[in-house]
Amino acid sequence: MRWFPRGPPPFLLGLKWLGRGDIKVLVLESLKSGPKRGYEVIKSIREMFGGWYAPSPGAVYPTLQWLEEEGLVRSEEVEGKRVYSITEEGLRFLAEKKDLVEGFRDRWRRATSPEGVELLDAARRLGMTVLASYTKYPEERLREVIRILEDARRRIMELDRQGE
Repeated sequence: MRWFPRGPPPFLLGLKWLGRGDIKVLVLESLKSGPKRGYEVIKSIREMFGGWYAPSPGAVYPTLQWLEEEGLVRSEEVEGKRVYSITEEGLRFLAEKKDLVEGFRDRWRRATSPEGVELLDAARRLGMTVLASYTKYPEERLREVIRILEDARRRIMELDRQGE
């Protein structure tokens, strides 16, 4: 059974995971294992992240075009399909970004670890409880729920400050 039956929630896919331009590095990392068509690049990146993240075609195809213009990949038509390969220059660029790629993998490994899944499951259960309270509690009880949630948020933020 998958933990997220419809894929990861949007908060797992936010900008904290990938920054501006990071898709270039992921596309090059995908091509390092051999030539691929655009949809194979998407599939390869999805596999890198255990199915938890897949870039959209609207992100990958323009990136492939940009990488080709920069000389980091080359393409050729094979059986009527465009196939992309990483160039020597692309391999050098990717080697310079090795720490970035490992950072992606480490963050995803941690998020999908047993502890990460347990944490996110607890957050999901809390969210479902909050939604249920909204539908059944009168306004004065909802104010109490809000106070509890704000207190919990502050306590979690204090943990962050204690770690500094």
